Amino acid sequence: MNAMPPEFHAQIAAPQADATLLAQWRALAKAASAIAALAGPNVARQADECVQIPAGLTGASQRRQVLISQTIGDLVAVMEPGLKALLEVHARGVCAQAPALALWQEFVAARQALVMLAAPAADNCDRV
Repeated sequence: MNAMPPEFHAQIAAPQADATLLAQWRALAKAASAIAALAGPNVARQADECVQIPAGLTGASQRRQVLISQTIGDLVAVMEPGLKALLEVHARGVCAQAPALALWQEFVAARQALVMLAAPAADNCDRV
């Protein structure tokens, strides 16, 4: 018989899950900063604010942490090949500003979705 209540195990697991989400976000933020630099000076100035860790990303319920992690994974799946292609184009001396701007806009839209997902009032299903 397990004498520990389930809440105890969830509290122990939460910091590790938060640390994983933070590590995923930091890696994604580095890629986004590189994309912003390729997208031009106007975007690069905006990048510092946009690559900050969204409020509520950590400390979310386990259900939301799974969704946040999946969303970050989806974004990585889009950005990784996109950044590789941008760097290839840039290395060949071709202007990569327009495609970089398009990829940056995808990042910003996905970040906004993460902010909404991380917000406590975003989902009434957690109250069941």
